[in-house]
Amino acid sequence: MNVGTPKPSEGGQAAMGGEMSLRTFLAELEKNNPTEFLRIREPVALDYEISALAMEMDRRKRSPVLLFDNVQGSSFPVLANLFASRRNFAAALGIGEEVLIEDLARRSDQVIEPVLSKTGAVQEVVHRNDAADLGKLPIMVHFAEDAGRYITNAIVIAKDPDSGVRNASFHRMQVKGPRRLGTSLHSRRHLWNYVERNDAKDQPTPILIVIGAHPLFTFGGLWKGPINVDEYAVIGGLMGRGLDMVPALTVPLEAPAHAEIVIEGHILPKLREPEGPFAEFTGYASERSTQHVIEVTAITHRRDAIYHDIVPGISEEHTLLLAVPQEARLLRTLRQHYQNVTKVAYPKSGTCRMHAYIAMKNPAPGQAKNAAAVALGDDLSLKMVVVVDDDVEVLDDSDVLWAMCTRMQADDDISVIRNAMGAILDPSNRGGLTAKMIVDATRPAGHFPQRHTFPAQAVARARELMTRI
Repeated sequence: MNVGTPKPSEGGQAAMGGEMSLRTFLAELEKNNPTEFLRIREPVALDYEISALAMEMDRRKRSPVLLFDNVQGSSFPVLANLFASRRNFAAALGIGEEVLIEDLARRSDQVIEPVLSKTGAVQEVVHRNDAADLGKLPIMVHFAEDAGRYITNAIVIAKDPDSGVRNASFHRMQVKGPRRLGTSLHSRRHLWNYVERNDAKDQPTPILIVIGAHPLFTFGGLWKGPINVDEYAVIGGLMGRGLDMVPALTVPLEAPAHAEIVIEGHILPKLREPEGPFAEFTGYASERSTQHVIEVTAITHRRDAIYHDIVPGISEEHTLLLAVPQEARLLRTLRQHYQNVTKVAYPKSGTCRMHAYIAMKNPAPGQAKNAAAVALGDDLSLKMVVVVDDDVEVLDDSDVLWAMCTRMQADDDISVIRNAMGAILDPSNRGGLTAKMIVDATRPAGHFPQRHTFPAQAVARARELMTRI
């Protein structure tokens, strides 16, 4: 595989004017942490084997990047497991893992407008109309229960049909034919809104599907905010420079110039076809779908393109992609009301989507429940919010459960809201409705025993000794 070499700059990003792409990031990652970057050169089957290996890594508590150079039936190398570690999220931002959520929350408020160029590497190879055959890409079957081949790393770019503001969002894509995809807009956010307005006029919705871009572009695809904010500008804010883009060839949109692969096409108006089941983040094969249909008009890619797959299901990669951006968003929202919120976590035990843990410093009586109510209002997918004191590590399920065990009494500290809107992919929901639970696991007011601790010097010494044992 031919990868470029990134130029060093502040924050670990490519220098101004240099390329910020998936391949520059991979080159830097492999150079800085080669033991966590595995190249698999022996042949692997396209279907099942790549996702099975990633899930086996999960089971063994390992999270290396996996680059498959010899995928049977494919001329493209396949990348997987890039987002299976918070370490790689932090590396994309050029920061330490300990400040990941704080920094991502801060950068999510910045915008820098994109920069338009005439040409870009993503259009080095062009397939139009009937030549735009999805069978040329290594789109795989991931799990036995999947309805077919799925693009899992599909960042959909579309424009508001009235304002022209760009939106970037993730959606699963099932291959239905050489130039046909099925998708589900189950998030019911901005793209859903665009399609609804276009459907009312019996007009198709032009889209791009980006496969393989710098991780900060991926973070932008997971960003959630007002419908009037151009998300290419949000991506620029994350990057610290304007996103390089080029005009698409068959639809009135702009593609990221340094992406690996871009599929151009339209979401067809008013047409619905069966889509799914598909292995979702819940750990179940989900048959729930809005059943939208996409017609492909072009495929463009780099000459030596890397196909970037995200392992679906309840994999570490899929769930962390849900957790990290949402933690940053929720931290930013809560801090607008409560400056004493110190940390937020979406645990994998809650599928990184439906449970949240919030740590607060010296919360006033009743404040924990208020903060939890804000979280539930901000994120409709949440079913349970647990609030703890700041001496509890919210990234550690066992520490949160310990706080619930020793600081909570169920009759006073648990509140339940019935029949609220919930995540449509939650297999236990009732027609889109779910119960919401607030757990106040903070120390009761008044005298309460102190948690036992060590002096900082003793902890530092113990950690030093651990490196030698």
